[in-house]
Amino acid sequence: MRFIVDSRSMKRSSRSLYQLATRYYNGDGVRKNWRRAFLLTKQAAEQGYRVAMDALGSCYLYGIGTKRSPRIAVVWYRRGAENGNLDAQYNLAACYAGGSGVRRNYKTAVELVREPAKRKMPEALDMLGYFYRYGLGLKKNRRMGFRLQLQSAKGSVAGAQFSVGYCHSKGEGTAPNAKKAFYWYLRAAKQGQSDAQHNVGYYYERGRGVKQNLSKAIKWYGAAARQGDKEAKAALKRLQQH
Repeated sequence: MRFIVDSRSMKRSSRSLYQLATRYYNGDGVRKNWRRAFLLTKQAAEQGYRVAMDALGSCYLYGIGTKRSPRIAVVWYRRGAENGNLDAQYNLAACYAGGSGVRRNYKTAVELVREPAKRKMPEALDMLGYFYRYGLGLKKNRRMGFRLQLQSAKGSVAGAQFSVGYCHSKGEGTAPNAKKAFYWYLRAAKQGQSDAQHNVGYYYERGRGVKQNLSKAIKWYGAAARQGDKEAKAALKRLQQH
């Protein structure tokens, strides 16, 4: 007897496997079990579910439910990217940019991240903007870098918000503007970005781009200090002695 496999039902099956995996990742209605989640994700990925391919890459990259292996992570990110998953394409670009599981190659990272950036993925816009600002894998263009990271910052990426604040503070790729610098530093700080928290403290202390307020300076220096920022710790100690 010959069995005929309906590819559509296989796809539903792999999607269901991955949905169950996410429940084990999050402890949603079941006891959290990362090993079980990993095995289900692996099954779904091997059946061709591209979202699971990307997730499996992250399992291997960060050692979630399995032994950490950046090389295998790259294999699965690449498979996901080849199947049209933009998250996998972005993550593969990040691996090439960071030299994780593969030899560092900024030109390849640029090629990979362009499509997700074109589709307005905030994280991809941030990455491509960073490449433009520092001339990594392409010709340096600080104005273009600023524009891309500004789009990302508007998409609530904390790292991009910090970068936009920095660009406004230094006049990099845009006109210097202390008020705008403070605005973007504050947005990043509220998301827990420690460098931004330090800078918000500094701006409040100095009255730069905002009315001077030492109690708020202490608050934000304290937030950065709790995350291990040594300069913020020193500033906090200095202000508390007065």
